[in-house]
Amino acid sequence: MQNHYFFDRFEVRPAQRLLLDAGKPAAIGARAFDVLLCLLAHRDRVVTKSEVLESVWPGLVVEENNLSVQVSALRKLLGREAIATIPGRGYRFSLEVRQEDAAPSSATQQASAAFTDRPTIAVLPFNVLADDHQVNLLADGLAEDVIALLARVPGFLLISHASSFAFRGQPASLPDVARQLGVRFVVEGSVRPVGDVLRISTQLTDAASGHVLWSGRFDSRRDAAVDLQEDIVRGIITELEPELRRAEIAHVRRQRPENQDAWAHYHQAVGAIAQKGWGEEAMDEARAHLQQSVALDPAFGLAHAHYALLTALARNIGLLADPANMQDDALNAANRAIALDEGSSEVLGYAGCALCDLGHLERGIGILRQALQIDPSNAQAHVALGTALALMGQFEEGIETMRFGMKLSPRDRRLGFWGWALGMFLIRANRTDEALEEARTASRHDATLYLARVLEAAALDRLGQPADARAALAMARHIRPQLTLSEVALTHGRGVGERMALLWDSLA
Repeated sequence: MQNHYFFDRFEVRPAQRLLLDAGKPAAIGARAFDVLLCLLAHRDRVVTKSEVLESVWPGLVVEENNLSVQVSALRKLLGREAIATIPGRGYRFSLEVRQEDAAPSSATQQASAAFTDRPTIAVLPFNVLADDHQVNLLADGLAEDVIALLARVPGFLLISHASSFAFRGQPASLPDVARQLGVRFVVEGSVRPVGDVLRISTQLTDAASGHVLWSGRFDSRRDAAVDLQEDIVRGIITELEPELRRAEIAHVRRQRPENQDAWAHYHQAVGAIAQKGWGEEAMDEARAHLQQSVALDPAFGLAHAHYALLTALARNIGLLADPANMQDDALNAANRAIALDEGSSEVLGYAGCALCDLGHLERGIGILRQALQIDPSNAQAHVALGTALALMGQFEEGIETMRFGMKLSPRDRRLGFWGWALGMFLIRANRTDEALEEARTASRHDATLYLARVLEAAALDRLGQPADARAALAMARHIRPQLTLSEVALTHGRGVGERMALLWDSLA
C-alpha cells in the first residue's frame, strides 16, 4: 500500500510524484515537490534548514537561498499559511494533514498475487559460532545449497539469497525480517565446530508468530558436511507442505567448488563493486578475481558465468579499456558456464543475461527461461528476461517482468542497477514520470551509480526542468569525474547524449 497525504483541497501522491489541486494535477517543480514531501513526513515538528537541504539536495553544496525559492513556490501553490517559518530554526508544515493508504496499482496487484498464491520463505545466512574463515565459507555454501534445493520443489516461493543474506549480522527480529522480505516462513541455522566435527542446527519458523515448526541437528565430519543439505531440506518440506512428504528432491549439482580458495575469490569479486563503486578499477578487480577463481577450479561454472556477465556489462557501459577484444572472451565464458552446469538456475541466469547483453537475444532468452523453469524464484533471471523482452520492443511485458524480479529480492545489492535499467525502458516507453521515480530510487539504493543520475537528468530535461536536470548531471559527473558525453550516448542513447551536450558546458 502507498500512503497519500490529504490537506485542504490538496492530495499528494508520493509514488507518482503528483500534487492534485481539487482533483486536478498541479504544476510543481521536482525540488519543490521534494521539499513538500520532507515537510509532510516530519509535520509533527520543526524541520531545520540543514535537514531539508540534505534531504532534497543530498551530497550537493547548495545555498539556503535555493531552499527559500522552493518554499516561496510552495506557498504560492498551497497558500501562505501552509508552511510556517520558525525564525532561527527552520520550517514546519502548518495545515492539518490526513494520511491514507491508496490502492496499489494493477502491476503491484499482479506481483502481490504471485506472492500470496504460494507460501513464501527466506533462508537466512547460517550463524557460525567460531572465528574460522573456512567454516564461514562452508556455512554460506550450505545455506545457498538449501535455497537451491528448496527452489526445485513446487508449492512455495523462495526469496533470493542476495536479499536474505543482507540480514547477516543485523539485529533484526524475525517479524522485522518477515515484513521487509514479505515472507511467511524463515529458515535459520548455525554451524559450530567441535573438534573435527561440525554441528549444524537448523529450524523452520513461522515468522509472524515465532513458532518453531521444525528443527533438526546434524553432526558431520568437516569433509562430509556439504552432503547434509538434502536431509535438512527434507525436514523443512515435511513441515511446510505436508502433501509433499513423498516428493523426490531433484538432484542439484553443487555450484560451490571443492577448492575453497576459488570460492573465496568468487566472493571477493561479488563484493568489489559494492566496496569501490562503479568504475574501471572495481570492474577490473572483480573480473580479475573471477579469472583467478576459474584458474584454481576450471570446472567452477558459476564463476565462468559471472565473469561473462560482468565482462559483457562493462563492455556495454564503457568500463573496459579494450571492449572490441572482449566480445569473444565473454561469449566463450558464457558457453563454458552453460556446458559445465546446465542444471544450475544461477549459472544459467548469469550466462543468459550475458548472452543478451552481447546481442544474442533469442538464445539468451531461451537460457533465461530455462533458468526460471529450474528456479522460479531467481530474481536476477526475471530481471534479465524482462530486460531482454524490452530490448525486443515488448515494453509492457518486459517492464512488468523486471518489476516482478525486483520484488522477489527486496534487499538485493543489485537493485540500484536494476532500477536504472528499468527506468531506461520506462523513458523509452514515454513513461517519463515513472522513469524519474526509478532513477531517484536507484540512486537511493546505490549512491555510487552515476548512471542513475544521468537518467534522472534526462527525465528532468524531458519534463522541462532544465535547472534540476543540470543539478542531476552535475552529480553524475561528481560521482564519476571521467564521465564523457560519448559514454552518456553509449549508455543512454544518442538522443539523450545530444540533449545532455546542451547542459554540459554550463557545468564546467
